[in-house]
Amino acid sequence: MEKHQINCRTSGCEQHALLLQYPSLRETSAPRRLLLLHGAGVPGEVTWTYVANYLHEWDEILIPDFAGMGRSRFLADTPPRLSDYVLQIRELCEALDWTEFDIAGYSFGGMVAVRYLQQYGSRGLCFLLEPAMLFSADCGKIRQKADDYLTVADRVEQNPQDVDAYFTFLNSVSPQRARNDKVDRLTIARLQENAQGFAQALRAVSQMLLDDCATYAGWIAPWPGISFVGGLSHATMLGRHRLLAEQSADWQCHVVDNADHSLVFTKPRTIAKVMNERRQRG
Repeated sequence: MEKHQINCRTSGCEQHALLLQYPSLRETSAPRRLLLLHGAGVPGEVTWTYVANYLHEWDEILIPDFAGMGRSRFLADTPPRLSDYVLQIRELCEALDWTEFDIAGYSFGGMVAVRYLQQYGSRGLCFLLEPAMLFSADCGKIRQKADDYLTVADRVEQNPQDVDAYFTFLNSVSPQRARNDKVDRLTIARLQENAQGFAQALRAVSQMLLDDCATYAGWIAPWPGISFVGGLSHATMLGRHRLLAEQSADWQCHVVDNADHSLVFTKPRTIAKVMNERRQRG
């Protein structure tokens, strides 16, 4: 495997990404490509390295940093909306001539992934790891989640060192996690490194949840893919993804045992195995 650091300037963003290239054993001219989108606050390489180590069905894997979260940044100073992050990824893919690829999104990245596919179409697979917008099929609960995120965003923007604000976020996304002070402190330290970007991403998620609540409550996947949900995650989220699998033409819900919202970090082998097997089936 070869690793390449990608740094480029597009019309709206200073872009940074990691490109992984694997020697191909398949007899084909078109490489299999996979785009991995991270969650709010923690950069791409930190988020996806563990999973990427066990992926073997793709020739190239692209792991960008969202602007404000890592080494990418928006050129404009205006508060970003979700559409700005979607456009950032579009500009990066165009700059690298990535036109056909599978896509995986974790948490905030899952929300961006779905919006990207809605705007630009898809010929590949979609993998969603506890995406931010599919928490429930109940609009009231979705709006409450949006309000919770807005509260955290306000507190972090006012005081990036407010540890309790980050604990509020962790308790919201992983209420049944196995409490470990060391792990919680590490997670909070990672989020504090990109506090402004973390808060901006939460605000962008919240605004979309409030604007498109009914859409997300009843959303059905028009393309093939898999949801990953932690077995320790909130029951409403698990129910929403099971409903998604039942109602969509080619969608699966995979419950990751003994995992919560941190599943991308704690269960990389399990996630990669399921992704590899799905890609093998075509």
